[in-house]
Amino acid sequence: MGGLSIRAIRALALVLVGVTPALADRVADPVAPAKDPAGAPSAPSPPHRVLPAPEPTGVTHQGQFEVSLRLAIGLRAIIPYDKADYCGDTDTSTSTGNAPVCTGRAPFSMDFELGYGLARRIDVFAELRVGIEADFGTVAGLTAGPRMLHLSPGARFFFSDARSSKLFTTAQAVFDFSGYKDAGGNGRGTDLGVRNLNGLWFDLEQAYGFYAYIGETATFSRWLRFELEAGVGVQGRYR
Repeated sequence: MGGLSIRAIRALALVLVGVTPALADRVADPVAPAKDPAGAPSAPSPPHRVLPAPEPTGVTHQGQFEVSLRLAIGLRAIIPYDKADYCGDTDTSTSTGNAPVCTGRAPFSMDFELGYGLARRIDVFAELRVGIEADFGTVAGLTAGPRMLHLSPGARFFFSDARSSKLFTTAQAVFDFSGYKDAGGNGRGTDLGVRNLNGLWFDLEQAYGFYAYIGETATFSRWLRFELEAGVGVQGRYR
């Protein structure tokens, strides 16, 4: 009986010696990575792919022909190159009696515009300004002056699009054909300059919208003229 117990004790000791290292490995690394039947580690997961941002869902003018009308109120300053030139104001302190700088309200005019939606955020257009109110004459006291006549081609750029509203700015050239004349009755020629409008645009439908803006104009060929205006406009579009 004693010999049999000694053999049983030896067998139990051999079992414990074989099991103990495996238990120690399991305790040291309880979350060991799974292995495939061949013993190789599993393949890494593919990298996360970043999806492109969705296109804006607002109204676009791309591919549409455009017709626009706008009205504005403006202030201006005119600085003649020649002190003898009359620019709308008088000054008794000068030798000629003409003011060296003329400031005041710009004559009322209407702007007509034809354009095309070249891209989602770019319109190209040509603006025609037609005077409603006559400007100053050739000399003081003569009010039968010319009416505004400008042609201003350019491009309009949209940004910060929302569903029905967006901001815009323009870059335009100015060709001023208004018929100003000097005291001798000679035409003063065409004035040249640049123009910019900045504002907030609302597209109520794909076919029409309206906007409010602030504009700046500067011309420099005939004389130095600076104009600041604020106005509103409406636009209709079709394909």
